Amino acid sequence: MRSAADFSVRCENIKMRLKNIPAAYFNSWWIPSAICLALVVAFTAAALLCWNWLAVISPVMFVCLAISCLGVLLAGVWNLFRTRWAKGVANLVLLLVCFVASFGWLGLLMLESMSGPSEDGFADNLSIPSDVEVVEPLNERVAAPGGAEDTFQQSLLASLSSAGNDDPTLTADVSALLEIHQNSPSTLMRFLAASPSWRVFREHGDLFATRRWMMGPKWRYNLHGYYTRHDIGAWSQGGIPNFQFRLTIGLSGNPQARMQLKATRMDAGQTRSLILSTGNQMHESRCVINAEDLVIEIFEQSEARERRLTKAALSHVEKELSQLAKHPDWTTIRSILPADSIRDGDPIFELWNSFQPGLYDSEIWINPGEPGILYLRAFELTKGTPLSVESLKEKSNEWIGWSDHPKELFFSNTHFTVYEGDWGNPYAARFEIWFCPDSGADDRKLMERIFKIEGWQR
Repeated sequence: MRSAADFSVRCENIKMRLKNIPAAYFNSWWIPSAICLALVVAFTAAALLCWNWLAVISPVMFVCLAISCLGVLLAGVWNLFRTRWAKGVANLVLLLVCFVASFGWLGLLMLESMSGPSEDGFADNLSIPSDVEVVEPLNERVAAPGGAEDTFQQSLLASLSSAGNDDPTLTADVSALLEIHQNSPSTLMRFLAASPSWRVFREHGDLFATRRWMMGPKWRYNLHGYYTRHDIGAWSQGGIPNFQFRLTIGLSGNPQARMQLKATRMDAGQTRSLILSTGNQMHESRCVINAEDLVIEIFEQSEARERRLTKAALSHVEKELSQLAKHPDWTTIRSILPADSIRDGDPIFELWNSFQPGLYDSEIWINPGEPGILYLRAFELTKGTPLSVESLKEKSNEWIGWSDHPKELFFSNTHFTVYEGDWGNPYAARFEIWFCPDSGADDRKLMERIFKIEGWQR
């Protein structure tokens, strides 16, 4: 009986102590800030010693620091409310110290994420075989205005020749797109896949078609489909104002960009004043047009409030598709494709260096002979190690044009990253072009080529 009574007393004492912890915390001038600063020291050590896990643990660290700083603030407010002036003022002064320490930790975190050790040593013991033809990627493409084939680019640049007004009103005229989608969706899909001016791809389960621009004589898909004045070399041509632009059709009914707080959503045929914000010191708009189960998403940054690029883009797409809406067949598709969209000859597969080692642009001309999706696979040559499996397939997938004539070639191009390896340590990689038919048949390899590459580092 005595032991049971002692146990009960000990439990009561523990309960009392636990109840006193919040009171001791909020009544103290130093405990809340001491806990916060201890967390800063511990998280700084973790950032220095466990950088490989930084992406996983940093969100937890941030939340813990935010809660601890809030605790210091609440303790100061509580002590001032209870007229414990000295303690309250001490809490608030130490809160400033905690903020400074926390921002220092955040700065260290950013520095570590940008410049911390990122070498993986993947290619340290690899050699490039001398008895195999290994091709070096072509030099990075030079920014230059697109050729005459890119009438879309020409229309948008022409719209910037006027100063623009202060009215951001837009009428969402997508009647031709809606008509061809309603009456012959397969024809629309075949046109988008066959045209080098569109890249049709799947991302996170949704299907999109993003407008592709020419840079010099080549069609090129920029990262996420954004194009600026600098992509066409216009930084040296004072007559073209600064801008950034992207046009995407959500073929699954969802917009690609998830930042919808600043977006103006409107229905097909509706007229609205677009919501404007500021980006890169320009007027920025995100227009999302709902057209039944399609979504047309247009991003524009330009110097005038008038949405000149957005208007020009909608007008050009309507003009481009109007003839196809009237005559939805392959003959019409061929007649409205940009010049040189279909080439005759043997398949072509090239890689181009991008602005950093490990970043590449692909250029493919091929004909799978049936509708379906193209994608890349890559393997280190000597050991057969797969390279960037998931990201490479996600970034390279594209529905490509096709015809019954094997010598007719259709275009595919994307921007991707190979993560395995380090800068300045090249190795040989076998890149394979694979095709997944819409018919449901097994995937098949169409072509392969061996390139000398490097991996990307932070």
